[in-house]
Amino acid sequence: MKRVYLKTFCATLIAALALAGSVRAANETGTMEKKTGTAPTEQGKLDRHDQEFLKQAAEINLTEISLGQTAERMSSDPNIKKMAGMLVKDHTEANRNLERLAASKGVKLPTEPSMSDRHSLSAIEKEQGDKFNKEFLSFNMKGHEKAISLFEKEAARTQDPDIKAWAQKMVPALKEHLAMSQSSTMGPVGEKSKEQMKSHQKSPKKY
Repeated sequence: MKRVYLKTFCATLIAALALAGSVRAANETGTMEKKTGTAPTEQGKLDRHDQEFLKQAAEINLTEISLGQTAERMSSDPNIKKMAGMLVKDHTEANRNLERLAASKGVKLPTEPSMSDRHSLSAIEKEQGDKFNKEFLSFNMKGHEKAISLFEKEAARTQDPDIKAWAQKMVPALKEHLAMSQSSTMGPVGEKSKEQMKSHQKSPKKY
């Protein structure tokens, strides 16, 4: 009889300890979510492609900001300088919005351009005069072609509604930047580019 009682007591004690542990774990998880405002596994909700897209988008923004700042400093062409200022302004705003989006998804973004783009930017900085302007426009055009392709593919592929909406919103402004670079590579930055920049300043695309 004593053995039966002892077994029952031990089983009851083990169950009570397990229940207490479960309650404590649940309370700790609730406290963490209350402090941070998000679940600790937020990043796990995004698939690998979405996470990589956010990181690549940040690198693109940082590259265009650096490129624009370099052109503002080095180019003697007032229209190149104006275009460069637009790149800095637009991509800085875009990156702020991206940082908020990535934070809400638990994704840590890079803080500098990709290694490949850093090498390209360093090479462009060594040029001067018309050669610099030509390299600036060429690099900017190729960068925006790549960005448009990346954003359109992501908008079509992703199942995350927030990322889809942001990617779709970015495409028109990226295409506007590309059009300016394309028209400028046909010759000196002329009237067509001037009109495009004026139009952009009056009704800028929102990133």
